[in-house]
Amino acid sequence: MKEQTRCSVVGQVLRLKKNKTLISQLLSETAEKFQVKVYNNSLNSNHIHLLVKARTQKSLHDFLRVLTGQIAQRITGAVRGKKNKVSFWLRPAWKRIVHWGRDFFNLHRYIYQNQLETLGLIPYQPRKRKPPP
Repeated sequence: MKEQTRCSVVGQVLRLKKNKTLISQLLSETAEKFQVKVYNNSLNSNHIHLLVKARTQKSLHDFLRVLTGQIAQRITGAVRGKKNKVSFWLRPAWKRIVHWGRDFFNLHRYIYQNQLETLGLIPYQPRKRKPPP
């Protein structure tokens, strides 16, 4: 399963050292809580890529809901139940089912490429967008 969420807060807020550590910790804790296996992840300037395996659709849904909520709350200092002026996430989590084999390997490679680009080890390479079927 691939998940991607974009942050509306300007700049490299997700990549700040303190936030990278926080997000890594939240990812690990939330994955354990909902029995989700994290195969790979890439923390980019305004979005996160995850390659995960969940036991059920509900556990995946709960994992994504809690993870994105905790990230937003902890970074912005927002209080649950109180309306914020600005939404932290630009869009809701986007996900797709990935089959084992070639599909899984290609997504793993894509996330690894994102990691290298984010670290500045390779230049950004624009992706070819496939038109929807």
